[in-house]
Amino acid sequence: MNADQLRAFVAIARMGTVGRAADALGRTQPSISTRLSDLESSWATRLFHRRARGMDLTPEGERLLPMAVSALASMDELDRAAGKPLAGGSTLRVGAGDALGRGLLPAALKNLLARFPGVDVRIVEGAGSRLLETLQRGEIDVALVTGGPREHPAAAALPFRLLLRSRVSVLIPESRKLRGKHSVGLHWLSGERLVTLQPGSSFRRFLEREYSESGFPFRPAVEVGSFSLVRRYVAAGLGVAPVPAVALDPKPGGNGIQVRRLRNVRSIAYYSVVRSAVPLPEPAAALIEGIREA
Repeated sequence: MNADQLRAFVAIARMGTVGRAADALGRTQPSISTRLSDLESSWATRLFHRRARGMDLTPEGERLLPMAVSALASMDELDRAAGKPLAGGSTLRVGAGDALGRGLLPAALKNLLARFPGVDVRIVEGAGSRLLETLQRGEIDVALVTGGPREHPAAAALPFRLLLRSRVSVLIPESRKLRGKHSVGLHWLSGERLVTLQPGSSFRRFLEREYSESGFPFRPAVEVGSFSLVRRYVAAGLGVAPVPAVALDPKPGGNGIQVRRLRNVRSIAYYSVVRSAVPLPEPAAALIEGIREA
């Protein structure tokens, strides 16, 4: 038994197939299959059930997995202490929506890569429901989504963990005179042209629910595909836009935009979600904690 065999085993457990494990580790499928076969021989047992759509851990595999993860983490810690990059060409695959992808994720990743210089990062963007489907297929290690199990019933069996809460801000053209207002409400917004994300996004559904529960009609004037475009259209004077505060730059005003707080609405809950029964890679755990502490 050696580290390469354990890395292959853990990668297959996390990703569900030999092919995906090989891609993540930068190895060929035959080499990953050989390492798994050698590991199973040393344990004198099958570690996976081979199925048409992937591979599931046997009871023996489930027993080995946490020990393998712990052993590899210890090896990586020794490498870091010696000033070496992480072995195995580790790849961290993160699914994130537009708000976190624009806001906290870049700084968190910068800190992560300073701590784990041998890790490559792959970012998958999309709506929360699509990211959770991608997670369930084993194509990403962690999903960062808006809303919890209640908002995502199809993935309710997965372990959701609250990551952070964000207030809602409103982007307003700089040319508008607000007479000293530091915040605005839905009543004020209902009389304005609304710039918002297209249907299907998690934040769009959040807004629709807030409007409905407050008794105000939700009538978008302009629908776009990202918060970057939302900002651009507001700056052009096409309307006003509620956005998660977490999606804003540290100094969000200027360049044709002024920002106000949206009062009397709930905060937006963001969650980290991982696959059940599969230990989280150490870099993924560190990334989640880095975002939570930001």
